[in-house]
Amino acid sequence: MGSFVLERKLPGTNEVFGPDGAPRPVYDAVFEELEKTGPERWVERLRRAHGLLLDEQYAFGIREGDKTHPTDWFPRVVPAADWERLERGAAQRMRAVNEFLRRLEAGKEEVVPEEIIETSILYDPTLPNRFGEVPVRQVAFDVVAVESGRSGQTGGWEYLVLEQNAKMPVGLAAMSRRRRMSREVFFPGSMDRLPVRSLDGWLARLRDSLRAASPKGPDATLAVVSSGPEDQFYLDHHIYAQEMGAILAETRDLTFDRDGYLVHKPTGRRIDVVYERVDEDTLYAELPELIDCHVEGRVHVLFAPNSEVVDDKGVEAFVPEMIRTYLGEEPVIQNARTWSLAVPEERRYVMEHFGELVVKSRGGYGGKEVMIGPEESAESIERFRRMVERNPVEYIAQETIDFSTHVLCQADVENGGFALRDSYADYRVLALAPDQEDPGVVEIVPGALARVAAPGSHLTNISSGGKMKDTWVLEH
Repeated sequence: MGSFVLERKLPGTNEVFGPDGAPRPVYDAVFEELEKTGPERWVERLRRAHGLLLDEQYAFGIREGDKTHPTDWFPRVVPAADWERLERGAAQRMRAVNEFLRRLEAGKEEVVPEEIIETSILYDPTLPNRFGEVPVRQVAFDVVAVESGRSGQTGGWEYLVLEQNAKMPVGLAAMSRRRRMSREVFFPGSMDRLPVRSLDGWLARLRDSLRAASPKGPDATLAVVSSGPEDQFYLDHHIYAQEMGAILAETRDLTFDRDGYLVHKPTGRRIDVVYERVDEDTLYAELPELIDCHVEGRVHVLFAPNSEVVDDKGVEAFVPEMIRTYLGEEPVIQNARTWSLAVPEERRYVMEHFGELVVKSRGGYGGKEVMIGPEESAESIERFRRMVERNPVEYIAQETIDFSTHVLCQADVENGGFALRDSYADYRVLALAPDQEDPGVVEIVPGALARVAAPGSHLTNISSGGKMKDTWVLEH
């Protein structure tokens, strides 16, 4: 195998290269295939993959420009033992979150302080709570790895949850497409050599999970409600609808019949389950009858009004205590250390250490309203501080973590090699609750939408300059 060197080393531990600078053995097959491919053929494969992804967009009638979601095609490989811990931890957290919502609906919630819920922009006490036996059926956990202190070249990581997303758990469609490109275009030999767990059939499992929210079960009519072509994930919405046998609709395509049921205007079909891929404010502003329709049981809106309070980062800070209190277990994976500015003593600490911390809007997403203190100028920190001081209860702070890094791979045709750039990386781990009869059943998709940050940044969000990666989870 030729010489591969990690460029511009960052403080976090790199997952691809060991402390001695040599590639970790779990990546041997990937490096061997990359070397055989060479930089010129790699560039050809990049063009081919881009063309295939564009063809897919065109097939769905999406012809705006020639952009596809930014992707780095060097895969992230996860040993079975490390994934097993992630899998158990994500399933445990989803069970705890659902128990929290069940108790909130019943008026028996006792873990999250009332002041946190009352100050959440994701919770409206004037709305009725009707979450159902399985309140959220899909959750995406954004997780980072930190070195655990264990030795060895094949793993040894502890995991920290940065945030969770029940409202917009983007990932499964994008994961499936990148896996297809890995196998067909970039690393067919490596995928044959390594025992990589398959993603086949998981969109069908998502379909079954969503339809199980209705008493009709597999016979339920499912609608994927999208904001339309301007949404950056509109292609994903098409794929969800096609693969799950669902109606793809915008809010303008929906109405209510004389009996108060939700109806798809173009086909006249009644809709039993709504999988919304549209902002909640828009959904209920344009379809105000939908709340009563859901509460009265004529349709099930998967992200029911107020259920997205679990995405509030102030609420999420209490998930480990939910696990202890409601499940009687110790958390398998922990949160990053978090301070709530809605709590006076924690607010004082944050304001005294403002430039040392990551400060986030409690209801923000996609890297919006986030300040990473050590990466910001004094002027930017002061500007963000003034914004926080105007309404501190809307923010939380987390410790700055030098979590694990991966690589950004670029062909260096001129020198006949590859440039591998160190870059912070996270996992988006997807959990599904597929069984209406047993709400304790949780399945974890055996892969992740890995995301790598722009060089030097901790922000992995695609909207903040990050790139997606295919994640290969090994069977053994």
